[in-house]
Amino acid sequence: MDPTEHWAGIRASHRHGPVWVIELVGDFDYSNLNDIAEATAHALRAHPGPLVFDMAALTFCDSSLLNHLLRVRAERRVMLTQVPEQARRLFEVTGTSDHLEEHKDIREAVDSVDPADQ
Repeated sequence: MDPTEHWAGIRASHRHGPVWVIELVGDFDYSNLNDIAEATAHALRAHPGPLVFDMAALTFCDSSLLNHLLRVRAERRVMLTQVPEQARRLFEVTGTSDHLEEHKDIREAVDSVDPADQ
């Protein structure tokens, strides 16, 4: 059974080479934070390497998602890809953009992983 079937807002969660990718879709706020927390916990158990949150299909996020990303970053390397302008503004206004590693796409994120860390 694919666990993403039970996680609202998660299109896919899978290993991609040296990283684990969680593809976000739709809106994220406090009401569905538990789903992304479960998907992240699954990824942390399943994969020792960096996590990539692909935001290509993200339509809205508030500080709930931001706080989640910062908490995960304390445990593991976190990379964001295809960050929508609304989310980027949130990161800038809150002064957290310098603490979140952003890449153009998944390929660029994968290429940033040092082979020695795999």
